[in-house]
Amino acid sequence: MPEATRVLIIDDDAVTRLLVGSAMCGAGHEVLENDSGETAMATLEECRPELILLDLEMPGMGGLAFCRWLRTRPACHNLPVLVMTAHDDSTTIQNAFDAGASDFIAKPLNFNILVHRVRFLLRARDNLRALERSRRNLAEAQGIARLGSWELDRASGIAECSEALFTVLGRDPQDTERSIAGFVERVHPDDLERVRAAIAASSDGRLPADVIHRYLGDDGRVRWIHLRVKFEHDEQGHARRSYGTVQDITAQRRVEERIDYLLRHDALTGLPNRDHFLQALGAELSRCGEHAQVAVIHIALERYQRISDSLGHESGDAVLRLAAERVRRCLPGAELAEIDGRTLLARWSGGEFMLMRSGAAATHEAARLARAILDKLRAPFRVGEHELVLGAHLGIALHPIDGAGATALTQAASIASHHARSNGQAEAQFHSADIQDEARLRMELERDLRRALADDAGGGLTLYYQPKYDHGGHIRGAEALIRWEHPHLGLLPPARFVPLAEEARLIVPLGKWVIRRACRQLREWLDEGLPEMRIALNLAAPHFVDPGLLPLLIAETTAHGIRSELIELELTESMLMDDTEYVRDMLRHMHEHGFRLAIDDFGMGYSSLSQLSFLPLDTLKIDRAFTQGMLEVPRQAAVVRGIIALAKGLGLSVVAEGVETSAQAAALRDEGCDLMQGFHFARPLAAADFARRLADPGAHPAPAGAGPR
Repeated sequence: MPEATRVLIIDDDAVTRLLVGSAMCGAGHEVLENDSGETAMATLEECRPELILLDLEMPGMGGLAFCRWLRTRPACHNLPVLVMTAHDDSTTIQNAFDAGASDFIAKPLNFNILVHRVRFLLRARDNLRALERSRRNLAEAQGIARLGSWELDRASGIAECSEALFTVLGRDPQDTERSIAGFVERVHPDDLERVRAAIAASSDGRLPADVIHRYLGDDGRVRWIHLRVKFEHDEQGHARRSYGTVQDITAQRRVEERIDYLLRHDALTGLPNRDHFLQALGAELSRCGEHAQVAVIHIALERYQRISDSLGHESGDAVLRLAAERVRRCLPGAELAEIDGRTLLARWSGGEFMLMRSGAAATHEAARLARAILDKLRAPFRVGEHELVLGAHLGIALHPIDGAGATALTQAASIASHHARSNGQAEAQFHSADIQDEARLRMELERDLRRALADDAGGGLTLYYQPKYDHGGHIRGAEALIRWEHPHLGLLPPARFVPLAEEARLIVPLGKWVIRRACRQLREWLDEGLPEMRIALNLAAPHFVDPGLLPLLIAETTAHGIRSELIELELTESMLMDDTEYVRDMLRHMHEHGFRLAIDDFGMGYSSLSQLSFLPLDTLKIDRAFTQGMLEVPRQAAVVRGIIALAKGLGLSVVAEGVETSAQAAALRDEGCDLMQGFHFARPLAAADFARRLADPGAHPAPAGAGPR
């Protein structure tokens, strides 16, 4: 049995260490744990792990400081370090790599991906060790090898050479002139002047010549030769004798070139990697000068990670290779398999590429290239038996308008592509000052949202409540809708900050805040003598796969003394399609504890009738798209009628949202819809306003037509 690989987990969170340790043990690794950088330093003195899983944010010595310290230790210089961080922004990632990290993975952790990342890093480490061993073995062999040698009489110009010299040079001793002229005639033309200059300097300065160059043997093969020459001088200082050795170091050079290639290229696609691209872009900017046109294009593939997660990493890798080849085929000279020297394509990270194009027409060429790349990437990909559709978003930054340096230009291009994705833009997005300001505002909003979630008072976050009315015009429930009273921007709707929370991985903490606030509000209303009221909560898909959701619901309802039946959780049809078996078990456990479950926006997704019949649901909500068009479009009226009939057949209640007119309300009531909500009845209300309406419905009667006719 092979010896288990020792993995050191450094994280101040005990739960994270437990879960990560379990995943590592399950993958056959031996696990060591430390809760800080300081204790990990002591652990490294006692035993050496073969890989480190490192959290960035820890009390005392943070992850970045520990990583920098680690890289100062000669024995740990090449030790793989996988950073685990909840911050996957470009600055955090760049700082981690600058500190010496080998790779990173975002929190919350996907343990399947974590296991594969660890396996990949260990494999890469083994490959690098193998290359280093090969290099050492070659160096030892050269040390004991017999070298080609000669001794030259400067007066006659004739050299006495060992037979091994001709073997090293690949020359026929019978046809080779034994002189300096005979040697240098086969030096590679590009190295000839350098070799002559080294020999001349040694002859005049009495210092040995030591030069590496290319040499052409009789077979036409290019060899790399290490030439060493030393001269002896007479009393007048004239060179009278020289001697030296030649050594074929072609194999060593190939190993060095291979190592250099691995360090500068992506192993999966063969494209230059991030470091190589930044160096090349920086060199191009220096060469061209401050007024030259250089365009940088950031290419972000859509749905790549989802394909990799659902079909496996092999399929994801295959798609990425195909995508890289499609992009490459769009570049100038690609049809000749030789890309234009003013163009460089690199793999940036994950499903992202970065492209540089320089020259007088770089601005116009960037726009043309972007259109061609988008067209290619939107065509279906065939991987095994699957036909897959990716798509992409592109951002373009131009020198010198959008940045003077390589880092500034790549950041500007990334910001532009992010803007294109956030706005559902079909075409490439050029960077602009407005986009930069928007990106800065998003960063500030993310910072403020983190502070709001950390604030016990909510930092301006609040819940509004939209009432649900029955046929008699009575309030029977409400939907809780989150708002944010930002200190500088005023009242923000969810569309302004919820997508940001999803990108910043704050959506689960935001959902937890909603649950806690809604339960506390229900308790306050009950204490005021108001009737029991069911509250519907909208939670994002990541929350429904969070194992802490059900324990939180139980804890909050118990702590506030409210019945679990008063909490209704709304989920979308797409959530049901992600993992039917898992979702079914999760929903069943929730339902067993009394929590109500509803499908929001029913009819807009792809759930099957067989799923509905097995899931423990209580309510179907008719999407506003059908409600608002049911009086004008007969087919939409038929859909509404069918949804209500389906719900009744399954024993479910029906809620129609988006009711804006009395005619819509009357039609829904006639079809048997149980509850209705919308602007016709009431807009979302602040908690105090909702309580007043609930306490005194006569002061706020339901609109005409809401009651029985």
